[in-house]
Amino acid sequence: MAACNDCHDAGPQTQYAPGGNPFFGQPKKINSATYLGGGQDFGPLLPTPGSPHIVSRNLTPDKTGLPEGGRPFSEFLEIMKTGVDLDHVHRQCSSTVTTNCLPPPFDGNLLQIMPWPTFQNMSEHDIRTIYEYLSAIPCIEGPPPPSQLHNDCQ
Repeated sequence: MAACNDCHDAGPQTQYAPGGNPFFGQPKKINSATYLGGGQDFGPLLPTPGSPHIVSRNLTPDKTGLPEGGRPFSEFLEIMKTGVDLDHVHRQCSSTVTTNCLPPPFDGNLLQIMPWPTFQNMSEHDIRTIYEYLSAIPCIEGPPPPSQLHNDCQ
């Protein structure tokens, strides 16, 4: 069972609606205004100046009705099975790219925090089920800065 909203919301303070945080002994109530909308800033991957921040992606459908930025199932499956970052948000450091990049051993082509090494063991049927669920939830505009990605609901 995946807990996608643990990361794909705007942060721990927004996951639950006011008065609905079960960690405070309250009856659980998910915050529908941020549910799977992304934007949680995990901070810089490395403790060096200019290290890119890792920000969770918006998984809600865009204006096309497809989840995760309008991705077709084939791309969603590829992400879940390989961890590839099809948005190319984080560049790989090289002799010409030295700032706002990921140095080795990090691979800028891969999602660095998403637990895709675990999800890659899921069956295609299970991943399709997640995809269909994400296609059925309401669109949420976001995520907010510092992300370069934005979900257009209109």
